[in-house]
Amino acid sequence: MRSPAFVLATALLASTASAFAPPFAQISTAAGARSSTSSTTTTTTTTSIAADLSGGELAKAVAIPLLFGGGLIPAAIIANKSMVGTLMKKRPEKKELTDEQKKTCLDPTFGQADYVESSGATGKNLPGSDLLFAPEPIPLSDIVAIVGRMSGDAGSVADWGNLPSTKLPNVSQTNPPMWLPRATFKANIRKAKFQGWPVDDKGRPIGGEELRAAEEARVKKQGALIGDAALDAVFDTWAWGANIATPDKVGNQLRSWRPDGQSFNQLGFTTAAIGGRALVGIAALSFVVIQVTAYGTLFIAPALRAFANVDIGFGTMGECDPTMCTKLF
Repeated sequence: MRSPAFVLATALLASTASAFAPPFAQISTAAGARSSTSSTTTTTTTTSIAADLSGGELAKAVAIPLLFGGGLIPAAIIANKSMVGTLMKKRPEKKELTDEQKKTCLDPTFGQADYVESSGATGKNLPGSDLLFAPEPIPLSDIVAIVGRMSGDAGSVADWGNLPSTKLPNVSQTNPPMWLPRATFKANIRKAKFQGWPVDDKGRPIGGEELRAAEEARVKKQGALIGDAALDAVFDTWAWGANIATPDKVGNQLRSWRPDGQSFNQLGFTTAAIGGRALVGIAALSFVVIQVTAYGTLFIAPALRAFANVDIGFGTMGECDPTMCTKLF
C-alpha cells in the first residue's frame, strides 16, 4: 500500500501538472474520448486516494502519540529548565513566599541573600576546579575561607536539632528528619567564626605562605564575602547536586578531607567535589537519553515512517510503505 505522503504528493503533482500544462496538450480532436478519459482518471485518482487514506492512518499516526505522549511535553519543559539550572548553577531567583508557603518552607534563609559572583579574592584558583563546570572561577582562598570555618564534625556546619525539618508535624521526636538546605548552609558558613588558615599534612599553609599573607586578613573577617560557586562546590561534596544535606553525609565528607580544625586534604576535597558534580552530569545524561527514547518512540519515528517512509527503529508505531521503506536501524 502506498503511504499517505506518497498519495498526497501524487495528487498535488497531478493537479499542478494539469493546471500548468501547455495549451496544445489540452487540445483533443475527440471530445468524447477526452471527456471519458478525464472522467476515468478523476474517478481512479479519487478512489486511490480514498483507499489509501481509509482507516484513519494519518489520524492514527498523529492522534495516538499526542494522546499518550502529549502530556509529557509541559512536564519535560519544566524538568529541562530545572536540569539546566542545576548544571549551570544559575543565579537563584528571589521569590516572594505566601504565608502558607512560609509555614512549610524548610529554608529559613530563603530569598534573603544575594548571589555572590565574586568575592574579590586574589591568587590562584582551586586546582582542578575547571572540572566542576562552575559558572564562575573558584578562588582557592574562597575554599580556605569556607574550610577554615568548619571542623571535622557535622556540628560545625549546622545546628541539626533545630532545623525546620525537625519541627514538621507528625515526625518522630526522637529521630526527626534533619535536612540542611543549601541556602541555609551558605548563610551559616558566612556567619561562622574563622578558626584559622588550614594546613596540609606537612603543616604548610594551603596555597602557600604568599597566598595566606595576601588573603588571611580578608577571609577571617566576620561575614567575609565568599563566592557562591565555592560554597556550592563544598556543598556538592556531600549533597551530589541535591539542595539538602543530612548530618551523616556531611560528617563522612568532613572526616575524609577535614579531619580536625586545622588540616585539610585539598586533593581529597577536589576529588569529592568533582565526583559530586559528575553524578549530576550522569543523571542529566540519563534524563536526556530517556527523553530521546520516549520522543523517538512516540513522535519522531512514527512521523518518519508515515510521512517519509524512513524507519529508524524505536518501536513499530506508524506505517511504512513496504515497497519504499528505508530502514536505517
